[in-house]
Amino acid sequence: MRSLLLGAVIAAVSLGTANAQAAKSVAVAAKDAAAHATRTEPATRKVFVCDNEDLTRRSFARAYGAVEFVTAEEAVKSDAAWSGAKCMRSSEHMRLKRLKLAAR
Repeated sequence: MRSLLLGAVIAAVSLGTANAQAAKSVAVAAKDAAAHATRTEPATRKVFVCDNEDLTRRSFARAYGAVEFVTAEEAVKSDAAWSGAKCMRSSEHMRLKRLKLAAR
């Protein structure tokens, strides 16, 4: 969305004063579309299948912060807000697949 707004600004500068009003309306429409898209898109939550080995925990912590394991039920909840990526055991990942298939 930033690139769309940036493109509208570049268009306003290149069009000059004669078409500045039209470019302003395009910029306002782009800004409104960006605001609407951020409100309606669900928050993305990253879940990785991790084992509980020391090397895995250290590399995950280095890349994403603290290591926190979640269950399939916690991953399915739509009201849960996550601040970062989470880990999931392979057995929980299989349960998550089954829960998603059952929800269809």
